[in-house]
Amino acid sequence: MSQVVATSFTEASADDWDHLVAAGDHAYVAEAGQSHLQMLAAQEHNAPRGWQLNNYQHSLQCATRALRAGEPDEFIITALFHDIAQDFYPYSHDQMSANLLAPYLSDENLWVIANHQVFQLSFRTHSRFNRRAHEAHRENPYYAKALYFCEHYDQNCFDPRYAAEPLATFAPMVEAHFSAKMRAALKTY
Repeated sequence: MSQVVATSFTEASADDWDHLVAAGDHAYVAEAGQSHLQMLAAQEHNAPRGWQLNNYQHSLQCATRALRAGEPDEFIITALFHDIAQDFYPYSHDQMSANLLAPYLSDENLWVIANHQVFQLSFRTHSRFNRRAHEAHRENPYYAKALYFCEHYDQNCFDPRYAAEPLATFAPMVEAHFSAKMRAALKTY
């Protein structure tokens, strides 16, 4: 697609704006999910933070276990990206990760991501952490799903012997899911 000549919002003509919106909409659908995949891929060579695996490897292991267990695509994507913001600010990475994924996931899966830090505490059996902290959320309808996620696809995914799938395995699923969400959003925009 060609580019407009304008170099500022105020210089852009009505035709420029029509062109810019159409070009943007096309690109947003065609490239949906790629920024998230690139963000995770950028962590591939980061050092582990005490574990035998780094966050990239942990994320692939989480998603691989979900894939091999036959979980739905959106849940596999949830597993893949639940820690995408870990290296930006580990102490609230759950909230940051959920914000990055908000347009693309269901309320249930977003809640799981946004709260997985408190739920994973229940599996830290020999630590000083409050293993019952998740009880504060017991009345939430997504409580059981968060506990299930942490038990099956988070706390147990630091095994260097587990053969995880490469990121490329998940790219078509991510791109298709994100593109569908983007197309739906464009219809309401």
